[in-house]
Amino acid sequence: MLPHSSHLLQPLDIGCFAVLKRSCSRLVETKMRQRINHIDKLDFLEAYPSARIEAFKLQTIKNSFSAAGLVPLLPDRVLSKLNIYLRTPTPPPSP
Repeated sequence: MLPHSSHLLQPLDIGCFAVLKRSCSRLVETKMRQRINHIDKLDFLEAYPSARIEAFKLQTIKNSFSAAGLVPLLPDRVLSKLNIYLRTPTPPPSP
């Protein structure tokens, strides 16, 4: 794997975890609108299952792999996201 490319090749980061983060944020925002200003671990764990169900739907997972260019494998799409610059190495200094 090329350096600094893992974020492009991890499909769940591209799709599912972004959806999970938005779902959790909405649930927290809903609590805040109900004038609940403190959310502890138990409150979060109570809300998490519904956010997880929303985030990890089969179609979202498929779309994540497709967006990464991994399924179907589209090497050009993956490589186009990388900033690869070919350069001639600097010659070593003369003694």
